Amino acid sequence: MEDGLEQDAALHRLGERIEGVEKGQQRHEGKLDGFGEGLRDLRADVERLSGELVHARRELAELGGAVTGIRESLDRFIEQYGRDREVSKARAELALLRTDWHANFAQRKQTRALARGLVHTLTAQAVHRRVVNTATVRACSEERLLLEPTYWLAPATMAVAAKFRNQKEQGDRARAHACALDAAKANLFFSLTCSRLGDETEAAAWMDLYLQSLDPDELGQDFLVVLDAIAGKELGERALGYTQQAMARWHRGGSTLSAGMYASPDPQGGTHLESRLMDLRRRMDEKRYAALRQTCGEQWELLRGGWEISTVPGRTLTHLERTFPDGFGGGDRVDAPAAAGGHVESALERLIDQLEPDEADMRERMRRAERVIEHGGDLEVADKAHESSLALDAARVDFMTLLDQAVFEPNEVRLGSPARQMALRAIWPGLEKTAQRLVTASRDRLPEQITLSVAGWDCSVPTDLRLMVAPGRFVDELATHIERQTQARSDAVVRRWPRVIAALVIGFVTLALVVPFADGAARSIFALLTISLFTWAGWEFWSVPLRKRRVRDQGDRLRHESVATLDKALRQYERLFADCHDAEEQLALLTRWGGAPERD
Repeated sequence: MEDGLEQDAALHRLGERIEGVEKGQQRHEGKLDGFGEGLRDLRADVERLSGELVHARRELAELGGAVTGIRESLDRFIEQYGRDREVSKARAELALLRTDWHANFAQRKQTRALARGLVHTLTAQAVHRRVVNTATVRACSEERLLLEPTYWLAPATMAVAAKFRNQKEQGDRARAHACALDAAKANLFFSLTCSRLGDETEAAAWMDLYLQSLDPDELGQDFLVVLDAIAGKELGERALGYTQQAMARWHRGGSTLSAGMYASPDPQGGTHLESRLMDLRRRMDEKRYAALRQTCGEQWELLRGGWEISTVPGRTLTHLERTFPDGFGGGDRVDAPAAAGGHVESALERLIDQLEPDEADMRERMRRAERVIEHGGDLEVADKAHESSLALDAARVDFMTLLDQAVFEPNEVRLGSPARQMALRAIWPGLEKTAQRLVTASRDRLPEQITLSVAGWDCSVPTDLRLMVAPGRFVDELATHIERQTQARSDAVVRRWPRVIAALVIGFVTLALVVPFADGAARSIFALLTISLFTWAGWEFWSVPLRKRRVRDQGDRLRHESVATLDKALRQYERLFADCHDAEEQLALLTRWGGAPERD
């Protein structure tokens, strides 16, 4: 009874607890529902905030693009502003320079025009025929001197005018004044003028003075035109002789360059002229001498170098004959007619139009300003264009380089055939001596004899073909050597009885004591071992004739290959040294080619 009451009480208490739990759960569900609504509101707020952030990011991107565009526009504006400013500065500078040019040098233009007119042959004819009054000529020339007292061309034109009037004393003073201002230009002007007026004797005298006033290390482009005129005998035979003497003097060492360029070693060894001739040498095709290279070992480099040097005279002669088809001195023949005077005309025009240093400096500044304007203010591009134009206008050449290019690189220098003939005559003594020195070096480079090695057999052959014995002797000796060697190897092939006996003993022992007492796989292995030992012993006993025949066959192949290699090497040796010894003959041909005319 009491137990039932206690159970009812416990059940009642449990029911009350369950009701409390249900009430608590209901309260919690209400809270959870409120929390869920809060979460939904928060999610909506987050989504709204995310949208606003995306919109803000898009606006920031658009703002960044706008800022970048503004920056690029600003950079372009600044760059264009800088270029426009450089263009404005260049235009202002150019305008100022042109004003200064006309103020300072306008008179020289008139002086040049007067000089151009005075030296014209028609002017001389007009004066002699009294079409032009000599007083007018004198007045014009004296006016030029008064307006341009420091310009050498003004007294030079006055000297020409004095010659028209036969006033020698006044002409001498005017010429002295012109030479004091610029000796080289004045001497050349008087030489060309006298040549144009038909006085070759005086033209040659002035040309001699002009050549003496030149620095052979600093020859301008004008000298090339003058040299063409002289070589074409447009200034007469005497001027040609003076020029040849001056060129010979310069080449002998009258300038520091001739002493340094052709007499001193270059960085690669030898002289510059020697390097030029070495560049003409023939390169060896080593496939042509493959057998010789294979047999002579380390001596091959000496042979190859000597052979290539020996080709210098022949290759030099070929180059000279191609470059100078008229032969040595073809342009200096006595019966060669003088040119029509075109080079004198060109040289005189260039001399009259040549700017003075102060003019050249201002003209250079004007050209740079023009380049800046032309390229829209881009200073880097303008400077490159200006430098390239200066390189073309101001290119200078030294005498030795001129000779070098005229003979070896005719396309690099603007000289006619007669002028290049003069250059060849000036360079010829050094060229001939260099060729002789190279032939001597080729001969000294070759050893007295070379050693050919084939199949372990060596033979020494002399480099002088006159001392060479018959090649068949070396071939026979090599064949005999290989035959003896083969016979010795064949005789060395014998039955190796210790091995035969050892194999038989081991085979019988294995067969009698091991195989009968072995089981399974071991028995099969020892049986195979026994059979192998008996087989080996039989091979050692019966294979001797086969091995001897193999050795003889190998020896025969070696003998045929070695004999063929040696025979080919000896034939290549004869051909190579015949080419080397032909160098002296080619040198003689080169000397005769350049020795026909009488040299200075």
